[in-house]
Amino acid sequence: MTNPFKLSKTILLNKRSKTRTPLIEESYPKMGRKGQSILRLSSLYAISAILILSLATFSSGCSGGQEAKTDQKGENSQDTNLLGATPDPKVGEKRAQREADFKKEMHDPGKSPILDPSASEKAPAEFGFGVKTEAQIAQELPRENKIGVLAPLVGDVKVFGQDTSDGAEMASDEINSHGGIRGKQYDLLVYDTKSSIAGARAGVENLARQGVAGIVGAPTGEVSFSASKLINDDQLILLSAGSRRRLGDTGPYYFRNTLNDKHGIKRLMEYVINERKLKKFALFTSLINDYSIKLSAAFKAEIENNKGELTHELYIISSAMSNVDQDETSIPAQLKKLKGNLPDAIIYTGDGMEGAQVLKEMRKMGLKIPMVGGEDLMVPEFTSMGAAANGTLVYGGFNEDSENPRVKTFVTDFKKRFNHSPSRVAALSYDAYYMLAQAIGNAKSMRPSHLRNALAEIKDFKGVTGNITMDKEREAIKEPFIFEMKNKDNQYRFVAMKEPL
Repeated sequence: MTNPFKLSKTILLNKRSKTRTPLIEESYPKMGRKGQSILRLSSLYAISAILILSLATFSSGCSGGQEAKTDQKGENSQDTNLLGATPDPKVGEKRAQREADFKKEMHDPGKSPILDPSASEKAPAEFGFGVKTEAQIAQELPRENKIGVLAPLVGDVKVFGQDTSDGAEMASDEINSHGGIRGKQYDLLVYDTKSSIAGARAGVENLARQGVAGIVGAPTGEVSFSASKLINDDQLILLSAGSRRRLGDTGPYYFRNTLNDKHGIKRLMEYVINERKLKKFALFTSLINDYSIKLSAAFKAEIENNKGELTHELYIISSAMSNVDQDETSIPAQLKKLKGNLPDAIIYTGDGMEGAQVLKEMRKMGLKIPMVGGEDLMVPEFTSMGAAANGTLVYGGFNEDSENPRVKTFVTDFKKRFNHSPSRVAALSYDAYYMLAQAIGNAKSMRPSHLRNALAEIKDFKGVTGNITMDKEREAIKEPFIFEMKNKDNQYRFVAMKEPL
């Protein structure tokens, strides 16, 4: 991958402050505008109000709907070449203008007329939520040349939102600077959820009015789950960049490109047992964390599948809970159970901060066995343990130090642009935008059902987080990276032992 952003990077960076001001900061509590009164309705009437207001409030966007009127040849073309031949040196200027237009548009979201009042933007149950005939699809409104980002840019989880915005922004400008998708420039509209459920719902409503072709969603709870009915009712694709919660039950317009944890655990334990010859394991679960419980179940199954031995099941419970023994809230007390029947390794499924505490107690007690776990351990709190963490084995979804040419180019360009290394979420967001672009390029038309079907049919997409194929549940089929904590270049870090690229 070359660096197609090179010509316009300086222009764009000059538009952003050193404090990394969010691209767009819509303040949803101030929305006293037509079409947004749903935020103030009681829950009893919310569903009915959404259905009634959806047609009345749909906006064809700041272009006045001209871009949505794709000619027949363009709609039915099967040309899958996403990038044009000539870089556009004015990408940065155009970005600044469209962001200003989008922010202004939020003050009058209903000013553009509905293209066809008889057209339906819903996916009612009688159609199987997306399973439609071509005649029914023909009644849908075509989407415009816009892609949205829904992410928290302020609040406790803003780091995930900023990473999502950065990854999508970089992909958007790369594609636009090389001619766009099928020769057309695509606007990137970033909506700040303010880390709240109400903000996520307001964001979906606003992006739906703008007629976006799809949304790249941050891996935060309010984005992943709080607006699922709105997403599916409006037939609005949301591709989650990093959510680790299964989305398969949330409707046909939800997708994610995240590594499946069960598959990651399967490959990790195959490596640990069959190649590293570790056979006996203690399984340590954080009962404070429901995700830890889920991962422990998967690890337990793979120990059995690979003919390993589970020697101990340890757990930790919050000291704030009542009617629990002191040993159940004490990491040292749990680790003492290993004395006399020491396993080959300890599997820890909690978060990285807790994992560091467990590791510290292990070393204090003279337990020199390695730790095994998921990518939650790949955080500064754990890696700062240095030599104490040597030999830790984990699976993960992105390798910043990969020698793969497309990853090296992505990492280099990202660092130049944002002055720091890309996170897993930034890489997943970058891939998510490119996947939406490929789906648009392959779709029969810009109508929602055609766009959804094209995304669902993606196979062997070559991203920076791996090669991706979507399964029937709209989940990504992809292989994990396998890492080991090692001393490399006089620094302890996670080094990839197996790479799926």
